[in-house]
Amino acid sequence: MSAEGFRQEMPPKGGFAGIQWERIPLKKPWSGLKIFTVFAVVTAASYRVYFESIRLRRRLRRENEEVTVAIEPLLIAERDRIYLDQLRKNREEEKELMKNIPDWEVGTLYGDRIYKTVGDNIIHPCSVEYYAHANPYARAYMHTYDFWM
Repeated sequence: MSAEGFRQEMPPKGGFAGIQWERIPLKKPWSGLKIFTVFAVVTAASYRVYFESIRLRRRLRRENEEVTVAIEPLLIAERDRIYLDQLRKNREEEKELMKNIPDWEVGTLYGDRIYKTVGDNIIHPCSVEYYAHANPYARAYMHTYDFWM
């Protein structure tokens, strides 16, 4: 190397900065009052949302109960209509099946009445009789359903 190209590294003018050797305490980002205030605000907002959701659920439950009460007579009438329709189909099927048997009356067993009518009471047939002319799988399913329900 040439003497002209050499340059000694020197400290900056005024010298280097001092070495920090004392402990620097951390600056607290939140004071206790700020933390408590945020906690109180979040808790109040959460309670508000919680109680509003309870009111909403109660309102929806009440509405569902009102709908159920309003539609129940229709459902009962439809169930009774389907029941009576199946009994009529059973009688028609019995009439069709036994038309070649002499002295056969529909609703009797060789002339003896099976059921006795007592006023407005109806004697409901058991599920085997009710589903006598139904699909065997549907009959087995509904017989089990009727038995356990």
